[in-house]
Order: sequence, then C-alpha cells, then structure tokens
Amino acid sequence: MNNEKPGIIMIIASLLVMGFTAYFLFDFQVDSREQQAREQGLGLARLMSSMGWEQVINQPGKKGMLEAFRQGQNNPDFAYGVIVDINGTVKSEVTSPGIIVPNAPMPSEPLDWLGQRIVDGMDNHSRFIESHAPLFMQGEHRGFVRLGYVKPHLQFGFEQMPYIATLTLPIFLLTPLFYFFLRQEIKPLKKISDSIEHFTETSMAKSLELQPSAELGNFMDRFNQFMDLTQARFNELSHEQDDLMMTSKLLAYKNSKVESILKTLPEAILVIDDGGITSYANEKTGAMLGIDRDEIINKKPQHWCNNPEVINLLSGTRSQGTMLVTPAMSISKDELDPNKKLEVRTYPLFSPMDDSKLLGRLVVIRDVTAQMFEQQRQGEFISQISHELKTPLSVLQMYSETLLDKDLTSEEDQIEAANVIHDEVDRLSNLIKNLLSISQYELGGLQVERQRVRIRDFLSDTFETVAKSDQGKHLRFELDLPNEMSALFIDKALMSIAVNNLLTNAIKYNKPHGLVTLEATESSHFVDIRVIDEGYGISEEDQHHVFDKFFRSDDNNIREQTGHGLGLSLTQQIVHIHQGEISVSSNLGQGSVFQIRLEKNAEGG
Repeated sequence: MNNEKPGIIMIIASLLVMGFTAYFLFDFQVDSREQQAREQGLGLARLMSSMGWEQVINQPGKKGMLEAFRQGQNNPDFAYGVIVDINGTVKSEVTSPGIIVPNAPMPSEPLDWLGQRIVDGMDNHSRFIESHAPLFMQGEHRGFVRLGYVKPHLQFGFEQMPYIATLTLPIFLLTPLFYFFLRQEIKPLKKISDSIEHFTETSMAKSLELQPSAELGNFMDRFNQFMDLTQARFNELSHEQDDLMMTSKLLAYKNSKVESILKTLPEAILVIDDGGITSYANEKTGAMLGIDRDEIINKKPQHWCNNPEVINLLSGTRSQGTMLVTPAMSISKDELDPNKKLEVRTYPLFSPMDDSKLLGRLVVIRDVTAQMFEQQRQGEFISQISHELKTPLSVLQMYSETLLDKDLTSEEDQIEAANVIHDEVDRLSNLIKNLLSISQYELGGLQVERQRVRIRDFLSDTFETVAKSDQGKHLRFELDLPNEMSALFIDKALMSIAVNNLLTNAIKYNKPHGLVTLEATESSHFVDIRVIDEGYGISEEDQHHVFDKFFRSDDNNIREQTGHGLGLSLTQQIVHIHQGEISVSSNLGQGSVFQIRLEKNAEGG
C-alpha cells in the first residue's frame, strides 16, 4: 500500500485539477453570458428609447416593436420586454415561455431613467438583469421600456458532460504516463530507502551499487559518501554514549547521595543560580518557611519573600557568607508564629574548573527559635538565681551584723535573727539542691534509691510540713486522701521534692485566702496525686511550656513572685524517673490542677 501511495496521490491530484479546471471554465462562461446580457439589454433599451413612444407601442393591426424584437432575439437568456407608462401600467409586453414579468417600480429621478438593475422573480428563485430607458412622445415623457434577461448561474447538467469529458480527458490520460516515468526514476530511491532501513535496524551502513540515470548518478555517489561518514560518526557516538552513560550513572549516584544527605539535614537548603533563580530546595524548606516548595523552585526570592534584608542577602547584594536572623513572618508570606526566628546564611558556589567564576549561592536556613528562647531563659535564669542568692545573702549579712553587736541586741532579737538566718540558709539549701538535682539528671548521675513507701502517710506528712510553714499564711488548706492506700515503690526523697514543689507553687501563686488542696485517688493500676489551688491560673499557651526549664510566664501576677523556673522542670524529671506522668489543667482566674499519675506495679529505676 505504501508503494502505491504516490500513484493514488497523483490520481487524486489529477481529479482535483480537472474539477477546478471545469469549475473555472464554467464560471468564465457564466461571466461571459452575464456580460453579454448587460451589454445587449442596455444597447437595445437605448435604441428603443430613441425611437419614441409611437413606434414602440403596439398599433392595431400592426406588429409591435417588442414582438419584432422578441422574434429576432438570438440570446437564450432573454426573459421579457415590457412597455409601461409613467404610472407603471403595462401597455405592451412579450415574454419567453414560463416567464412572469416581475413587478418593479420605475425610478422617479430623470438621472435614473436610463440604467440597469437586478430584479427578483415572482417565484423568489429566479433573478433578472433588467435594462430600462425612458420613452418620449413629442418631447413629453410618456413611459419606459424594460428589457429583462435571466441572470445566469453556475450549473452542471448531462448536456455538458461531453464538453467536460473533452476538456478533462487529456489531463486524465497524462497522469498514468507521468506516473510511469516517475516510477522509473524513483526505483533507485527505493533501494536507498531499503538501505537506510537496514542501517537503522542493524546500525551498519553499506554502499549501494546501482545504475541510476545520469540525473541520479551524482546523488548516489554523494549518498554513499554520506553513509560512510555516518557509519564512522555512529561508531564514535557509540563510544561517547558508553562513556556518557558511565558518567551519568556516576553523577546520578553522587547526586542521590548528596540529596539523601540534604534530606536528613534539619536545616532548609536552597541553591540560587547566578541569575538569581532558586534551582533547588530540600523538603525542609517548605515546612520551615510555611509555603509550598513548588512556589520557590524556578522563581526569584522576590516572588516568595517579602523581607527586603533577606532578598538583598539571597540576591547577592550583601556580602557573601554573612548571617541574618529574622522573624519567620518576614520570610514567609503565610501567617506564622511571630516569635519564630530563622537564621539565614549564604555561601558562594564557585565553578570547580575556575575558582574565579561564581555559579550561584548556597543558602542555609536554620530555625533558631529554641536556641534564642534557651538563651533568653538562661539569661532570665541567671538573673533570677542572682536575685535568689543575693536576697538571702543580704538578709544573712544584716542579721549576722546584728548578732555581732551584742550591746544593741536583745535576747528576743537574737532569737529572731537566728530563726531568720536558719530560714534563709534552708532556702539557699533548697535552691542549690534543685540545681544539683537537675544537673545530675541531665548528666545521668542522679541516683534513685527506691523503697516501699506508704503513700498515704508520705503525702500526709509532706502536706502538713508545707501547710504549717510561714509561706501558708492567709491561706486555707485541705487534705483529701482515702483511708487506705497501697504502698508504692518510689524514691521518697525525690518524690518529696516533686510534691513539695507543687504545693509550694500552689501557695506562691494562690490568691489571698485561697484554698490549697492535696488529694489522691487509687484505681486498679494507678495512683493519682492532685494539687489544686484557687490562684491566678495558667493561660492555654503557657500550659505547653510550664515544664520547660527556665520558663517564666509573662503574666504580671506570676512575675511579681520570686522564682527561677526550675521547680516544675525538676518535678517532671522526677516523675519520669518513676515511669509516671504529670499533667496540668487550668483556667485563667480560676486556679490550676497539677496531677501526678504513678503506676502501682512500677519498680524499675
């Protein structure tokens, strides 16, 4: 079928040529007939207008001019001839068979009396080319002569078939003759095609030995030379392809290793090319900046960053290798936590072939929020510890000087000074003990000495000690414990610190005359210890951080009380050592509930 395709195309082309030729010839005939009708009609109308009304109108007993004109008419497109008066009334008419004279008003302006127009027939299918001219009698305008010819149109009929056949037969006969000569000339090209197909299948080129015509001889020589060069070049490319495949595999392996490393990094990594467009971003980038990773790739920083300083840094207008710490909201277009801080560093990427050629920049973005908060908390911690140490030391110095001056000090003052010194020393001791306990826990050196402890007696003793201290003035205390409770396997000293810290906080942050409650419940698997106060409460946001080391709320009521942000952190660590859980629930202005849950059968350390 493919071999006969040129012949089929030539037959279709010849048929199209014959069709177009016949169409244009018939169209030319139509134009010629229409031109003839226009010229003949207008000429005859002028002739009859020059004769006058008396000569063209039919006289009794005489043959009228219109009848004589119709009989002498040799134009097959003639349709009608009409004489009308100035009112349009027909005075005389002649028509060809089957023609009805169409009604048409005559022009009223003298300049339009002589002319031509297209008039639609009464059947709305035929159209006429009508020529009209005025008729005069003794210089007076009496009427018009109207001569109509059928407007010819393109149509084909059986009577035209011989003409069409005579016209198109030579073209049709020339087609197979031309095709025969063409087949003779393209036989060598068929062999060339077979050779190319063999080359594509076997990747082996071979020279062709043909006896083409003189016109194809030079082409065949050049084709054979081309095939030899192609084979040589193919062999070279084959070796180059093998080398490239090995290089590509090696690069893909190295690239996968680099990408694997970049995916595991906690930092966001971007690569910006020398055109300022982001060409790479690891998976951490989208999450850290709060925008889709696809919104960063192949775009400039101006499209996804609204921080001018960051844009200048990423665009290279700032010095390379500099660092910029900025709020996260300034980088991302999304609404993020305004307290979140990001550190942005850029490093130049030079070409391995030319150290002076800059290919782009490597951007490393780190979330330093925790680090910043840690530094802030450590600063607050140092300030608080300094205050916590300075206050009792000042009191100790003042009362020790009082004791040294025996002449000015009464026995009651000495006793009061001794009690104050004892309390302040105890306060310093507790502070130092908490610090040492946290340090030992973080260093893994905190020793746990478990023993079976009657938990009801333990909680009762701890509660009574705190309730009777001076801290509990102007407060109400309530102890709610079951009559019988199981013994737990715990470190009594550590758990005493944990419960004491919760009770101390309940006292410290309670309202005047508020209630401090220590209660416990026991189930089949757990013992729950709850410390309840009616104090200022803790906001929902602060509840997520109360167990963080050095954390201090921004609430003014909390800030007014002394503290160092270590008590709850130490309490949580002690509870975790006992495989327990600690939680908090609170409402602002209504107080807080801290709960410690311990397993009854937990004995590990």
